[in-house]
Amino acid sequence: MIRNANVVVIGGAGFLGSHLVEHLVEDRDCRVIVLDNLISGHFKYIPEGVKFIWHDIRDDEHELTRILKAERAEFVFNYAAEPYIPECFERPAHFFDINATAVLKVLNACQAANIRGLLQMSSAEIYGDITGRISEDAPIVPHSTYGVSKVAADGLVQVRWREAQVPAIALRQFNCVGERETHEYVVPEIISQLAADMIETGVKEAGCHGFIPSNNSVRIALGNNSVRDFLYAGDAVRSAVELLENGDFGEVYNLGSERGVHIYELAHMIAGLMGFDELEIETDKERERPWEIWHLESNNKKIHSKIDYRPAVHLEDALHKTISYFLANGKRWDIKRVTARTA
Repeated sequence: MIRNANVVVIGGAGFLGSHLVEHLVEDRDCRVIVLDNLISGHFKYIPEGVKFIWHDIRDDEHELTRILKAERAEFVFNYAAEPYIPECFERPAHFFDINATAVLKVLNACQAANIRGLLQMSSAEIYGDITGRISEDAPIVPHSTYGVSKVAADGLVQVRWREAQVPAIALRQFNCVGERETHEYVVPEIISQLAADMIETGVKEAGCHGFIPSNNSVRIALGNNSVRDFLYAGDAVRSAVELLENGDFGEVYNLGSERGVHIYELAHMIAGLMGFDELEIETDKERERPWEIWHLESNNKKIHSKIDYRPAVHLEDALHKTISYFLANGKRWDIKRVTARTA
């Protein structure tokens, strides 16, 4: 069981990583050590009392081994990644370096430090475009360098278990939403565009943390009307912890809400939650991917054969939490993207 344990969260200052740290501290009574290079993460997301160590997983794996041993780490969650897909079209080597090559370094360090279990975050992007709910035995046809890098990481998790019994599991996460969302993604983009047509009332009881629509109708620009599967971040990390406790090493597991939603439908849902009566959507070709993935929807059968936890937060509530965080933060996301290196 992962309780009262020494746990290292790599990427623990990021969106999902910070939700994981909270869960481990508040619900599992763990001693958590966050490793992060703070390129896209935020130090303020790390709870008070949690130890922070600056580390870049592209660095020498022996330094990571030293840290794991010094902290007496029992379990490791690797949430570090370069995840913003549009950037991978221009910087493919950079993405592969972080999302694949560095994962091998993490696996090697965990082996050397005799870690009891490693949860490596993967992505549904590896599948490419598949209609219907996607299971783990579906064809792997990634549509981006990002997807290819995650395929490589999954392969390393599977192979290193069979080659050397490195105790690792890969979790193919579908889209997530929640507080501290990363500003580049579609839900924050929709919220930001809608919020531009909201005015401050000065009275928080008026709804939406003191902001109301300036008009009943609003217009925004989005890319293609593809289908995605959104899971609340808090539910995602709880499932991840239970999977590392009960899953099989060397295996890959999908995790999503099992509810596909069109992006335009999602926009209408968010607009309603923010108080708008009418929404007009303009298709912006510049926002489209070179090779679009039209449908991503999880089949959770495999992971649910291993864990008892089921999502507790419905999509509408997850969106409300995300909107509330943004508005309470002064109608802004915590934008920070520093390029420490180029590749």
